[in-house]
Amino acid sequence: MLKNELSLIGEKITFEELNNFMIENNYYSIYNDLSEREIQDCLNEGVIAFESKSQDTIEDIYTYIEFEVFENNILKINNIFEM
Repeated sequence: MLKNELSLIGEKITFEELNNFMIENNYYSIYNDLSEREIQDCLNEGVIAFESKSQDTIEDIYTYIEFEVFENNILKINNIFEM
């Protein structure tokens, strides 16, 4: 299920590029779920979660993306997993 998403590991992209990539892969925009302050908290913590639009279960499953933040808010994607 995460084939496209896993291709991001090791990539350096901006937060907006990450959000757009996830939208293109059938996830909700992070701006639907989180406020600007919550997004900033995620950036400070180095992890953010996206909710899939196509879930087969009653429980919500999120795709978590762990990253490092470099200057100019460039993210280096380190890990991707579902929970």
